[in-house]
Amino acid sequence: MNNRIVVSVIAAASICGQLMLAQAPHRSKSAAKPASTASAWTPDVQQYLGVSQSGFVLVGLNKLSKAQIDALVTAARNNVSGDPKKHTLLCGPATPGQAGRVRVWVTVAGDDAQGLRLAEIRQAIRGLSGVDVVDAAANADRALHVVIQEQTLGKRTIGYTASYMTSTPCVDQSRMSDAELKGQLGTYTDPKGADLARDLAGMLDQDLQQVRSGR
Repeated sequence: MNNRIVVSVIAAASICGQLMLAQAPHRSKSAAKPASTASAWTPDVQQYLGVSQSGFVLVGLNKLSKAQIDALVTAARNNVSGDPKKHTLLCGPATPGQAGRVRVWVTVAGDDAQGLRLAEIRQAIRGLSGVDVVDAAANADRALHVVIQEQTLGKRTIGYTASYMTSTPCVDQSRMSDAELKGQLGTYTDPKGADLARDLAGMLDQDLQQVRSGR
């Protein structure tokens, strides 16, 4: 997650198609020889997939065969350079983070003029294992955007509703603008308001577990 991953919006079908064509190596009747076709990081992996050498294992590319990683790089190269209308996204921070930790950028909008809900949510997220809260999208592996709506009865606040979205911060290289890959969407309602930050932190923890496992 702490790598800048190149994502070509139109490359997905091409990449999946090439990977599905990869054949299992032919096994002769004699004893199988040790495999020598395991994938390895190369400068092309950095250039076209945006994955650094230190992040190669973290994102699971070491599990591919050499033929598969070559096909992935080739597909990315063709789709990035072959059509100017295709957009390349660089996702995640430019600098690697601490191993085993995820950097999260949190924004809160809506009924939070004093920033109280933002402070509560950040504090709850800081309490998650292996998570660091950062102050900018460019420094983040994952983002959490929250919109707060205050629930009132007369003039008395009785709770809060929070609509949220998780995402991976990216930069659209073609347009040189910020972009995101959307993750989970959802809403929480807390009749008291005190546990809203805790619930959002629990949701984010599950989201990060899914991202780490590649699901």
